[in-house]
Amino acid sequence: MNKLLLVFGTRPELIKLAPIVQEFRKRGLRERLFIVFTHQHPDIHISDLDLFKIDIDYQFHLDRENDSLTLLHGLLLIQFAHLKKHLKSKGVHAVALIAQGDTCTTFSASQFAFYEKIPLIHIEAGLRTGDYNEPFPEEYFRFSISQIASIHCAPNQNSQQQLIREGYQEDSIYVTGNTAIDNLRMFALGGGDVDFEKRNTVLVTLHRRENVNGRLAMFINRITDYAKRHPHKKFLWIDNPGYKLKDKIPANISNLEVIPPLSYREMIHLYKRTELIITDSGGIQEESTFLQIPTLIFRQKTEREESIVQGIAKYWDQNDDDLEQVIRSLSANKKSAQNYVFGDGFAAIRIVDAILEKGLIQ
Repeated sequence: MNKLLLVFGTRPELIKLAPIVQEFRKRGLRERLFIVFTHQHPDIHISDLDLFKIDIDYQFHLDRENDSLTLLHGLLLIQFAHLKKHLKSKGVHAVALIAQGDTCTTFSASQFAFYEKIPLIHIEAGLRTGDYNEPFPEEYFRFSISQIASIHCAPNQNSQQQLIREGYQEDSIYVTGNTAIDNLRMFALGGGDVDFEKRNTVLVTLHRRENVNGRLAMFINRITDYAKRHPHKKFLWIDNPGYKLKDKIPANISNLEVIPPLSYREMIHLYKRTELIITDSGGIQEESTFLQIPTLIFRQKTEREESIVQGIAKYWDQNDDDLEQVIRSLSANKKSAQNYVFGDGFAAIRIVDAILEKGLIQ
């Protein structure tokens, strides 16, 4: 049977591909998908799979003793070879492969698609910083994935124009919006605006390799200093299992708590009482912009400059000592409702429409 492979390996990929799976299901086309979990993030919340009603058709087994990119990439390609045998044994013919973003899973999936001459549908295409080291290795992955993709689902016109400048045919690019906003429309808004009147939390997340491997001590000093300077605020720092931040952060600061990774539903609940986010995450940058939560970006470059242009986010610098002033300054740029610069919450509909328009499934 002809099927579309849909591949995810990390929690952000699960979250951003879930609306597409749901849209296929709404149209009675779930059986035309073959969902593959590469296990790049083995700690994906079961509750997230349940929340988004994701039933996996095939799962990789990665035997990793460290976070080496070389090892991960090699293991993924070996597992894609096993997947090829499995598909053949089940009589499944892959007519296209859907992958999202810029991870090693998506990079490896794109190479598998290239080797097997399977059309690649790239979700969240066209994001760029122009520097392979910021973020590393994701910027290189994005550029390489675009060269293989047959269909580019760009989140907005900025990413569309970037792809056109790089020479990709306009009829291969679809401006769809970002599926992260689809989830927020369904789970955060509930048909109305989010009420942030009782916000008192500063949310901290850091996970980029260039930060954790080279700048972590500086960031820990900065966050602990913030907590000491603002004792009336509650600081929640989401730990990263791979880096074990909790072991590196002082435990004697009463208003700073390191917490384990949250499910998507828990994260949405936390957003509703957050007055400032400090992060290096692109996905959180999208969500905070839509929900209009002031955000300090602990990076030197971002592929999501729109949030900075909108004034709801800014790059952190040495002068940002007074968080109250940062919050006031960024909050002054809020719009009357949500900010739709990254999408309007209906990206999955456009993505599935594009796939049907291309005739990839009948």
